[in-house]
Formats: sequence, structure tokens, C-alpha cells
Amino acid sequence: MLRGLLYKAFALTAGREVKALERDSRNPRAAQLSLLLDMLKRNADTEYGQKHGFTSIKSIEDFQNAVPINDYDSLQPYINAASEGRQNVLTAESPFMFATTSGTTGSRKLIPITRAYVKEFRRASIVSGFNLLKHYPSLAKGVSLSVFSPAEEDRTSAGIPCGAISGRLYLEEPKFIKKYVSPIPYEVFLIQDYESRYYTLLRLALILPITSIYTLNPSTIMILGRRLSTYASALIRDIDEGTLNPPKPLPEKIEKAVRSFLKPQPKRAAILRSLLEQGEFLPYKVWPDLSLISCWTKAAAAFYLQDFPHYFGDLPVCDITYGASEGRGTVCLSPTEQMLSIRSHFFEFVLEEEMANAHPRVYVVDELEIGKSYFILFTTSGGLYRYNLNDIVKVVGFHNQTPLLEFMHKGGNISSFTGEKITESQVTNAVAQAARDSGFRVNFFTVVPEFRPEPHYQLWIELTKGENSVSEDEAEQLAIEVDTQLGLHNIEYATKRESQRLAPLTVRVLRSGIYEDLRKQMVAGGVPDAQIKISHLQPKDSIKQSIESLSKV
Repeated sequence: MLRGLLYKAFALTAGREVKALERDSRNPRAAQLSLLLDMLKRNADTEYGQKHGFTSIKSIEDFQNAVPINDYDSLQPYINAASEGRQNVLTAESPFMFATTSGTTGSRKLIPITRAYVKEFRRASIVSGFNLLKHYPSLAKGVSLSVFSPAEEDRTSAGIPCGAISGRLYLEEPKFIKKYVSPIPYEVFLIQDYESRYYTLLRLALILPITSIYTLNPSTIMILGRRLSTYASALIRDIDEGTLNPPKPLPEKIEKAVRSFLKPQPKRAAILRSLLEQGEFLPYKVWPDLSLISCWTKAAAAFYLQDFPHYFGDLPVCDITYGASEGRGTVCLSPTEQMLSIRSHFFEFVLEEEMANAHPRVYVVDELEIGKSYFILFTTSGGLYRYNLNDIVKVVGFHNQTPLLEFMHKGGNISSFTGEKITESQVTNAVAQAARDSGFRVNFFTVVPEFRPEPHYQLWIELTKGENSVSEDEAEQLAIEVDTQLGLHNIEYATKRESQRLAPLTVRVLRSGIYEDLRKQMVAGGVPDAQIKISHLQPKDSIKQSIESLSKV
């Protein structure tokens, strides 16, 4: 069968990269230095390279002395120039697209993507895919249900596409891979209405031999599981009749792309109808060859896994490798081991507790210790140099001389159920603007992540309107305004809300005077008055407990 031959061909070609990584893992410092010097040589004549003396850099120490630790703000002027079409800014090779993600100040971040960067990124993908196939050979019996975002959402002023790197990588796959390994048409992910997108995705997937589900967000997988139940009867009817009737009509372009899937399949419909009648219309039943789920499983994402058994029984769930639009951090060695992707980018590390220091010590690959947590810095062929993603990883072991890593959480006060990464400053700005627009006086507020009944944020707030207390209806309206403002301040929050991976923000009105009472309690407990700082986002448990106690007074 052609699909089996494709998997065998992949295993043969991927084996070369697997062997190269195994070789380099025995001397990772040398491999990392070689990678770094190659990047610097290629980009020595760029604006950034000339400013920081790339031609004079001969060692890791030279690099660290010449180039500062960067974040998005420090590189933004260069990125903006490249997005406007200026050549030779960060990289000699011009970006062919910009990946979009939410910035810490609320504005959109543009991550430059070059062909060389994609090649680096794919090295990790090749090894990870090889090792997953090695541990789960039954994957080769069918196809993957992969979920990604559009490769192009808009364009820069110079006409360069902006969108999701996941969508771009899919578009660049060979045609036979799209047909035989990941056959859901790209156009499905362009459907604007989320309910119609989920419906169409399930309608096509239900007639495919799905052996794996592959997507970053476990929340997306949970939504698919819930929508499978919601739309069960309609989906079965469409499969029986060879039709497609999502909640909202689809554009002609998308209908044309999925037309080949729309043939009457009464036998398949009969099997599905029997499962529904028996109360077993669940993912692991409708796709009996499903062998693996690969998604985020660490940090806040772990919450969703507690509901997976209902939909997937005891199906293996493998953590998707650590990475972001900015870079690929790890490769999958086995279902439980992720190794630093030393052939993808150049990496540096700063101990978690030392990052706030004016001049923290910076470590490289052969200087890390088991059990310690570090901020990770990326240097890539996309033009990010010593870039701090504000991610914290922990060393959990070694493969040969190369560290095994586990993603822990974001640094600083950032909250993320499903990739929205909202910050305290975004919450503060959103509440302030909503209060101004509504004419409320805010005495105190904090935003608390809540997992039940659906993941959402709850605004705890003490406020008045003039001299009067606020009614429940007014408070609910304020919650809607804050929810809207959060979406304006954070594009990822807006996306997650629209796709229903996050439920609406709710409000809890605290009694008048509670903030002053809380301050008094803290002072009585020994906190200096000038040092009282209560977070506006995910406050400490002790603060929440104090508020709960004072609410009863």
C-alpha cells in the first residue's frame, strides 16, 4: 500500500538526521558552536551583524560579550524594518513570512521566518516523527488528524504574509504527504465560523482511518470531543447521504476543496449510528485504529488531560515537543524523553532565580545541571539573537552529554490556559479601560484563573458608581467590557474566546471596604504598608484565602 511505502521511505531518509543528532549529542558544545559560527558568518554583513561585530566572533564567549540578551522590544525596530521590506537587517536572507503571536504589551509580535530557519525547525520535526513512529508503529496504518492555523492572516506594508508557522509548514509538505498522511484539506482551517470549522473537520475525519491526533492545544482536542457528541446525528446523516451541512454555509472555495470527501457512505454511517445508539459515540470508538494523541501536556495544559479518559479511554498521550513560533526547543527521543534540539538553534540558559540580576551568569549546553530550572535563550537563522522567550525549562536528565528538558511555565506573572499568555499589564489596562468606559470607580481588583465548569477568568472587584453600589446587571456588563478589552489587548485571548477554548470572563463583586480591610490585615501580619503589592492577575493562594475570609465579615 502506498501509505505504508511512504512511511518506510520517511524512516529511511529520517534515519540520517537521527544518526547525526545521536553523534552530536556526545559532544553538544562543539555541535552548538559550529551551528552558531555558521549563523554568524552568514549574517555578518547585516545591519545587526555589523553593529555587533559578527566577523570578529570566534567563540561562544565572544558572542556573549558582543551581543546582549534580547527580548521582543529590543529587536522590534529591526523586525519592523524587515517587515517593511528593508533588506539585510537581521538576516542576509529576507523573511518570506512573519509568524504572528501575542506580545507582552498586548500588541502583535511578528516573528521573522526564513528558509534557513524552516530547515532548522524541520530537523527537530524529522527526528521527533521518526521516534514516534518507532515507538508507535501502528501509526503507519492510517492518517493523522492534524489541526493548525492559517498560514496567512494578513500582510505587512511590504506585502509579506503574516500568519501561523504551523499552517505554512503544512502548505509546504509534498502533495503525496497531504494526500496519504495528513489528508484534511488546508481550506478547512480557513473557515471563519468556528462551529462550522469544527463540524467540517469532524465530518471529513469520520470517514478517514485516523491513527493519530496531532495539535498543540489539548483544549482543541476536548472541543472536538464535545462537538462529536453535539453534532452526532447530523454528522451521521451527512455521511449517509454524502452531504455536508455545517451550522453556517461554506464559501464556494471551501466546498470545492472538500467535494471529493462527499460521497454517500451508508455502511460507515450504519456503524456510527450503532455506536450512537449504544451510547459509545466517542473518539476512541469511532476511530478504532487511533493509536496516539500528541499535544501539550505540561503546565496549565495538564488540566485538560483529566477529561481525556472519557473521550479516549487509555489511549497514549505524548507531550508534543517544546517550542514556539520563535524556535524549536526539543526533539522527541521517546514518549517520555525530550532532548534539547542542538541541531536546530543555538541555546543559552539563565537560572530562574538569577534572571532578574543585572548581569546574570549565562550557561550553555554542557554546563546545565539535573533538577535545576532555567530561562532559555534562542539564537536562530530567523534573526533572533540571544532571544529570551520568557520560558522556563527544567533539566530532568541527559542523553549522552545532552540535557533532557521539560517545559515548566512562563516567567513572570503570565497566565495561560490554552496559549493565550495574558499578562498582568494586559489585565490592568483592560480593567482600567472598561471601568472608564462604564463610569465605574475601581477600588481593588484581581483576576483569578478558574478551571470549572469551563476554563475562564474571573474578575474579583470592589467598585462603585459615584456614591452608589453597582447592581448585578451593571457588574455583568462590566465583565463583558473587560472580556472585550482583553481581546483587544491580546490577540491570542480573542482567538481562544472566539474558538470557545476559553469561556467568557465572569465577575465577582466584592463588598465595599474589603480592600482596606485586606491592607490592614497584611500590615498587622508584618507587611510594611509601602510594600503591599497585590497582583492583578492570579494572586497568591494566601491572598485569595484572605479575601474569602474577609468576604464573610
